[in-house]
Amino acid sequence: MKKTGKGNNKDMRQKGITLIALVITIIVLLILAGVTIATLTGDNGILTKAQEASDRTGEANAREQVQLAVAGSYGTDGEINYDDLNNELKKIDGLTYNGNPISDSNKIGSLPATVNVDGYDVTINEDGSVTVGNNAGGDTETGETVVDGVTIPEGFYYVDGTKETGIVISDVEGDDLNNSKQGNQFVWVPVDNYSEFVRRAGYLNGSEQTLTSDYGEANGTGNNSKVTETATTQTEAQAMYASVKENGGFYIGRYEAGRDSDGNVVVKKGADVYNNVPWSANGNMQETNGTTGGAVELARNFDTANGYTSVTSTLIYGVQWDAVMKWMENIDNSNATGTLTKYIQDSTGMGWYSNNYSSGNATHQTGIDVDSNKSNCVNNIYDLAGNVYEWTMESLSTYDRVRRGGNYRRYRFCPSGFYSLPQLSL
Repeated sequence: MKKTGKGNNKDMRQKGITLIALVITIIVLLILAGVTIATLTGDNGILTKAQEASDRTGEANAREQVQLAVAGSYGTDGEINYDDLNNELKKIDGLTYNGNPISDSNKIGSLPATVNVDGYDVTINEDGSVTVGNNAGGDTETGETVVDGVTIPEGFYYVDGTKETGIVISDVEGDDLNNSKQGNQFVWVPVDNYSEFVRRAGYLNGSEQTLTSDYGEANGTGNNSKVTETATTQTEAQAMYASVKENGGFYIGRYEAGRDSDGNVVVKKGADVYNNVPWSANGNMQETNGTTGGAVELARNFDTANGYTSVTSTLIYGVQWDAVMKWMENIDNSNATGTLTKYIQDSTGMGWYSNNYSSGNATHQTGIDVDSNKSNCVNNIYDLAGNVYEWTMESLSTYDRVRRGGNYRRYRFCPSGFYSLPQLSL
């Protein structure tokens, strides 16, 4: 694979990094409690299957009852009448709001609002739609909720999606898939089988590569076979692997990282992406602490900068990028030609490449749709292929770190599953 050095950085100004980069790693979530008996409660155990069936039934029942109450509260003006809404909700046996039955002193006066029905948290959104988390028993001790088996961290709100199609969360309540509230948004990437959480070969110009062993990265023990990582990176990698194993996945930025008018990192739709950003603030492959000038530092400071207390942010690891590609491996690309027709193999027409970027995204803004079908939004994540490259924690040698995905100057040669283009961190 061609190595890009200082003398061949002509297009580095445009490639940059983005903080799909901003992977949110949930630390120490309370998901399971008590002693489990594998035969009964494993993924395919009798009790597990029975509980899943019960949860689905209970969830559907809770949602239906609240939907009927909402439907009965609309006035002649087409708006929800809150007095009628509260009266309708009172009719649901066992429903609570703020932990107590609805009453004159404890009633809904604005939306969104969350009630609890039979242990299921049911949210009535501003538009009257109803969403439900399937965590029987209510919130966990940490204030988190669960949707489709996925924990929504404290301080974040469920937006839309399923575990299969991509659960979207936001740090602003009432946000939607159009990011109208402009919250920072993230998507859950499931890792149901931890033994498959490994670095993989990707694609270049439609062909699968065999260069995995040429690259290194801090693994679950913090060790990188190619270089010696700092103590900070070693500890971070250990925590990340442990979290993925315990929680069955991780969150990734829904959009490429942008910056707001004050220069702060955001993961929002329509922001200007970070261009010409070095891997680290010090200009080489080892990160620095206490600074914000490079991709690693920007990513690690993102949680603190936004006041998050339930999650930790990092620059994306190559193993995490590969997990995203594994999750998407069966998604077809109708624009692809030849024998390789999957999105991760050939992303033609599904990213802001050279043939279309100037027609609608020449400024490289985040989350701009390629077409009316939103074909560059796969499993609710934007721009994994095209627009700008993404820095990762992967390394090639003492001086090189690795980028993933494609950038706007490419076409099918660098699909979403593009594996490891080395780039000197200037």
